[in-house]
Amino acid sequence: MEKVSVDIAIIGAGPAGCTAALAIGEGDLRVALIDQSSFPRDKVCGDGIMAYVPKVLNTIDPKYREAFLAFEDKNEIDGLRIIGDAGKYVDVIYPDKAYNSKRIHFDNFLFEQASQLENVEVMTNTKVQDIIQNENGFEIKTDQQTIHARLVIGCDGANGVSRKKLSPVAKDADHHAGAVKAYFKNVKEVPDKLLEIYFLKDSLPGYFWIFPLANGEYNVGFGMKTSAISEQRINLKAEMMRLINEHPLFKDRFKEAEQLTKIEGYGLPLGSRKVPLSGDGFLFCGDAGHLIEPLTGEGIGQAMVSGRYAGWHAKKCFEQNNFSAIFMKTYDQMVYDKLWKDHHQREFLAKLIEKRPWLMDFGIRLITKFPVVKKWLMKIFW
Repeated sequence: MEKVSVDIAIIGAGPAGCTAALAIGEGDLRVALIDQSSFPRDKVCGDGIMAYVPKVLNTIDPKYREAFLAFEDKNEIDGLRIIGDAGKYVDVIYPDKAYNSKRIHFDNFLFEQASQLENVEVMTNTKVQDIIQNENGFEIKTDQQTIHARLVIGCDGANGVSRKKLSPVAKDADHHAGAVKAYFKNVKEVPDKLLEIYFLKDSLPGYFWIFPLANGEYNVGFGMKTSAISEQRINLKAEMMRLINEHPLFKDRFKEAEQLTKIEGYGLPLGSRKVPLSGDGFLFCGDAGHLIEPLTGEGIGQAMVSGRYAGWHAKKCFEQNNFSAIFMKTYDQMVYDKLWKDHHQREFLAKLIEKRPWLMDFGIRLITKFPVVKKWLMKIFW
């Protein structure tokens, strides 16, 4: 079997992995970007891209921000509409544009950017089977070759090989969610350039969403805490269709809608608890770091923020020849300094709504009357 030697192995070429590669940048460090799929490839997701994503790319290199703004397969989003059971809502308008883009397009955009780096060796259709740590780094055994790397950046999800082999974290149903989604067209009465998120009393602690995409399509889905799914014995696919076909807020809007894809499900490792993001010679990003936003399930931005920090920190490791677990903790601190406050606030809000279903409609009325409350809400969602 072929043997390859690199400085850094990035396992997973989604938004976290590709952003890490971009942050490492061109130079003397040899990077392997490994993914079990070929690109373009799809991933089940809500497809939301927060407005700080172009800023993240800009901090790496302004050319990546410009490339993203020129990227055509995206839809501009002005803000978020939060709707309660009675149909009352509040619009949170973002200071900057956010976006929606199907993952098959957005992930491929980032992958193409990372693939252009001369020091990055792309290894797609390559399944990592084992990771063995030794005194010189890591031996990564794939179905095609053995890769030696001094440092590993794990971006292959909470259930990926890197997390399981290097620093296992037990699944906690209170800090995990399940979600399902499908693509639709011809949905009626969709507000222009707004994400719709519904908190409905008979589906708490779950949320239903309608996100507008380019070409008149919509990402429609339903998510719920895993603990509640087990306790209530909820079938997410059935619940999503029940809401679409029976709930007064949706049945007329979807009466003539066409479902374009089957309903698909995915797991969300929520960032409502702190888990280790690093160890001796390795770092975790995105879903592998359990960094999904706890209230709305947004994760692309968190993946890219953590990927950027991982790439920057990886370069420091080689500059200082320090790969110790203690030195790696600087990365954990950077990520949690950036994300933890927002995650903590949104988890608090999610628990308030979960335990007090009436609070959402009351809160919307309160926000409508008192601008200061809306200002506070904007800080939480922005």
